[in-house]
Amino acid sequence: MTPDALLSLYEWKAGTCFRCAQQEVYVTPSGHISTPSGDSYGLAACGACVLDLQLERQRYADRKGFDYLPGTLGS
Repeated sequence: MTPDALLSLYEWKAGTCFRCAQQEVYVTPSGHISTPSGDSYGLAACGACVLDLQLERQRYADRKGFDYLPGTLGS
């Protein structure tokens, strides 16, 4: 799958990337974190970070013998 095809699987809006801290870039929801006090914060990643995270997910799936389904980051 090409990078453009992979990125087209996500919905994008302006925001800040949790991973590289770029501000005012297009980001997509990529999960959330919860604090010990019970607060929850959404995470969003920019296109470059989504591609890096997807590559790591694919490598992990290959190592473990799991199926890899692109476009499901944060699901």
